[in-house]
Amino acid sequence: MSNQRKLQTEIDRVIKKVDEGVELFDDIYEKVYSADTQNQKEKYETELKKEIKKLQRLRDQIKSWISGSEVKDKDQLLEYRRLIETKMEAFKVVEKETKTKTFSKEGLARQEKLDPEEQKKADTVNWIGEIIEQMNNMIDEKDLEIEQLSSGKGKKTNKNQIEECNEHLASHKFHVNKLEGIARLVRNDRISAETVDLVKEDLEYYVESHGEDDYMMGYDEEGFYEELGLDDLDVVNVDRVTQASVSSKKKDDDASSATSGSKKEKHSKKSSTASSMIPLTIGRAKVSKKGSISSNEATPTKIGRASSSTASSSAGPAPVAPAPTPKAPAAPAGGGASMAAVLKRESEERQKAALQAQQQEQARQAELLRQQQLKQQQEAQRLQQQQEVLRQQQQQAAQAEALKRQQAQQLLEQQRQQQAVQQDAAAKQKLLQQQATRQQAQAQQQNVLNVGLSGLSLGNAVGSNAPSAISSGPSQLAGGKDATERYLSALNDSFMQIPTGADNERQKSYTPRNPYPCPPCYPSVPSPIFDNPAVFEKLGTDALFFIFYYAQGTHQQYLAAKELKKQSWRYHKKYMTWFQRHEEPTVTTDEYEQGTYIYFDYETGWGQRIKQDFRFEYSFLEDSLSV
Repeated sequence: MSNQRKLQTEIDRVIKKVDEGVELFDDIYEKVYSADTQNQKEKYETELKKEIKKLQRLRDQIKSWISGSEVKDKDQLLEYRRLIETKMEAFKVVEKETKTKTFSKEGLARQEKLDPEEQKKADTVNWIGEIIEQMNNMIDEKDLEIEQLSSGKGKKTNKNQIEECNEHLASHKFHVNKLEGIARLVRNDRISAETVDLVKEDLEYYVESHGEDDYMMGYDEEGFYEELGLDDLDVVNVDRVTQASVSSKKKDDDASSATSGSKKEKHSKKSSTASSMIPLTIGRAKVSKKGSISSNEATPTKIGRASSSTASSSAGPAPVAPAPTPKAPAAPAGGGASMAAVLKRESEERQKAALQAQQQEQARQAELLRQQQLKQQQEAQRLQQQQEVLRQQQQQAAQAEALKRQQAQQLLEQQRQQQAVQQDAAAKQKLLQQQATRQQAQAQQQNVLNVGLSGLSLGNAVGSNAPSAISSGPSQLAGGKDATERYLSALNDSFMQIPTGADNERQKSYTPRNPYPCPPCYPSVPSPIFDNPAVFEKLGTDALFFIFYYAQGTHQQYLAAKELKKQSWRYHKKYMTWFQRHEEPTVTTDEYEQGTYIYFDYETGWGQRIKQDFRFEYSFLEDSLSV
């Protein structure tokens, strides 16, 4: 009695720990999916892993109590065990999502949407995996139970129980091998997911009721998967392990029946307990010519479990064979006919439902096809309209471009004509000025000559007035000399102000390299402030890079490069971009230095990027520009 109290206290303590662990697991689980960054998510996933490890240790303790005989009421333990296994499945999902990279094949495949058929196939494969996992758990339980029964002297005393466990173990392994082959067939599209649905109910019923004697009496392993038609498929290695397990199971049965009589006593006890009921074949049954139910191709269904209880009141005793897959003896004709009618009606209803589902699926596919065709037509019309609009826009743009080019040519022709007229007028005016200048010079020379000649003539003509003429002659000659000097001085001044060849050229104005029609209110001439080097000290790095790469061959490009060098940027002549040290170089020689650098990506991303373990050779360093 004291041992029972201690055991119950220990069980209550473990259950309390499970409740606390599950609550803490749920809190961390919510934090994992509410984390903002990947680092936080990985941190919470590590904490979640610690909690699931604790729950697994508690689950192992609960499994030992379930497999033992000390605890009578095991429902609570089974419930907490299933709860822990549910949390283990949730942790597997979190761990898989954490380990899966965003741009890996699995990550990209997970983002893709599956069509209904692929989704149905994936659901079927997942369901088969769940059933296989449940059966593997049952196999582990049976193995543990066999080990406990075989410990010490229990191998002889518990021989009958060990044989029963071996039968269940062989049956579980048979189903696991079959389901693994079916999963491969579904993945390879050899069997449709709808076909596998025919045995879903039977498998779930087997997982629930495999430990009941009533179920195992009518259980037929050979016809369990007959509805799938595996025999008609050209499948390799699907039944290899199954046949080996069945043959080994038959050998064990033969050996056990030959060496021990205790098993006969057990079967006789089973037959005595079943004397008040009729052993029914659970699953699909066929009525033979004599009116008995044949169970060679039966599969377990829930209808069999329900009908076995109703038939037990009107049937007499029937012997039960000791084989692991016993065949039920012949039942009365009335009971067999009713069972066949029930199964026949069920199969007809299933066929009708399948036919209706197929018709609905065909109608849905036809509607989808019609909608898809309509959508394609609308898409084609839309594309055609877009092409037509684009073609019209191209034509309008071409016409506008041609008109603009024609106007530019006309404007250029007018400017040329105006320049030619101005040049002709300037040449004529210059020629007139030269002619006027020559005429004036000739007139002045003529006046000087006239004055000199008039003096001579006066001296020669009047002899009596010679003194007066001689006295007036020098004054006139002096006046003519002054006029000549004034003329030569004016001529010298005009030579100083003579026009040069540059005076004939038109005043130059700013001409953009890539002209584009802009509003007239926009500035049309660059501001002279950009010729000031002090302005470039106020510009940011991006602005300096833009000026350097988009103002080629200008003074502004020179000023931008000079300012970048002031900010510790160095130009690489091979890669034609700017580099800056991110940290001190790890290797430095006379020819190169190696380390982590920041470089400006002007070709693809227009931004600064980090290059690790980069080797900067000094031969490619541009150092002609001094700062």
